Amino acid sequence: MTPTDTASGMVSGLLDWLASPPPPTIAEELAQLRRQLDALALPGIAPQQHHRCIELFGARALRMAGELQPSLVESGLPLSRNLYTSARQLSEALITIADGFLRTLAAARNGAILPQHRLIENLAGRGLLMLAEAQKTQGLAGGGHAHELWPHACALFAAAGPESSPIGPDEAVNSASIAFRRLLALGALQLERFSQNELCWISTYLNHAAEQIEVGRYAPEPPTSYWYWLDPGSNAGPQALLHAPAPEGQDLIYFSTLPLARLINTQLSRLEAGQQPSELELPRLATGVQPQTLLQRLRTEWTQKPRRERPRSKAQYRVQACTGLDTFWKVLSGRDGSAKIHDWQVLNESPGGYSILHVATGIDGLSAGMAIALRQDENAPWSLCIVRWIRNDNPLQIELGLQLVSTGASPVRVGFRGGRNQETRMVEALVLPAAPELRKQPAILAPAGTYTSRRFALVSDADRVYIAQGRLLSLDMQTACVELFQFEIDPYPI
Repeated sequence: MTPTDTASGMVSGLLDWLASPPPPTIAEELAQLRRQLDALALPGIAPQQHHRCIELFGARALRMAGELQPSLVESGLPLSRNLYTSARQLSEALITIADGFLRTLAAARNGAILPQHRLIENLAGRGLLMLAEAQKTQGLAGGGHAHELWPHACALFAAAGPESSPIGPDEAVNSASIAFRRLLALGALQLERFSQNELCWISTYLNHAAEQIEVGRYAPEPPTSYWYWLDPGSNAGPQALLHAPAPEGQDLIYFSTLPLARLINTQLSRLEAGQQPSELELPRLATGVQPQTLLQRLRTEWTQKPRRERPRSKAQYRVQACTGLDTFWKVLSGRDGSAKIHDWQVLNESPGGYSILHVATGIDGLSAGMAIALRQDENAPWSLCIVRWIRNDNPLQIELGLQLVSTGASPVRVGFRGGRNQETRMVEALVLPAAPELRKQPAILAPAGTYTSRRFALVSDADRVYIAQGRLLSLDMQTACVELFQFEIDPYPI
């Protein structure tokens, strides 16, 4: 059998698999996909045949991503071992397929593939789309940015040629350029700081908004908070120019998120004026996603990169943790003595928060932005925190970054005034004491969406029934799960 016959038989086998019905489970299909991609990478397959196969593999992988990603969101964090493995395998397969598009693109530039209209740009755009889905899948799995994503992204962008090189704001933006900018915009975010539903919303939002990203080859003078640099040969991803000065003498990519922040400013102004998200062509609403609040957070992330203000120190001691505002409310009010309280390990701590680790068994429903309370033992006071980020890099353990918001809390019910014909709805919330290092006034931590007006009713029945009218002073925090606002008791209730 000649090498040509061998290659022809190999291609026939690949095409037969691509045309066959998928296996009953995504795990089986991913295992088969890995073997097929290994076969496609073997030498001897003609460029034209490789192009045909890689296009079909790309379509197959996108369908699999469309099936797996909703399962990741539905499951929540931490993922089961099987889901975690599937997410990792899919990300790796998508990056492998992106590499296949890069190989096909090189063959097209060498004339080994029949020329087609905008073939180079389309190949680069398809490869970058694979990387975007890998990035999204990895983010939904709590694993941060996918390995080898950035070298492939930069290589595809560069291989697309002059038509996808950095362009001015008044020129047309092609698909490869938009796909690359979408990756950059997501890369400038710390994905662990967003809930899974928020990540899905952001990913859809950037399908159109990413064209606002400004890309260049030269560092700005002077550097500002909304400029980033990217080393095409590194896995490190985008670096904020103010926090990590760019190395000299290297061929780097620079980009600015300021135009994107300006777009968000315009959208926020229109939302505040009463326009609906659908009128602004924003993505559909999803559970736990408040477009106005999320856009405000994105604007901050893209223009004022978070930086640790207080030094942290390593620690190694156990704490008890109670996850979720509703669960902790029941613990404090004595209404549920069987509430789940798990042991966690403190890895490091600072005056402003903690990093804690847990073996990922018996824990579910974790989300960035949720409330979690810690104590060292049953006799110690509770420290109330907000989950700032979640890392699920290992299927056997999960790590949380926590921001301290209070030491001690009291369970109450609050209800904000609705419209003239709307009944005030009372919800479970926590009163947090004033603390010099945190806030001047007492605060309330309530479920997201509670705040609707300046005045609200407050009811406590801890020792005796206490009813008061509160007046909101400042809205200090909004996440996908909770909101925190300072208040005072209104001396002149209405």
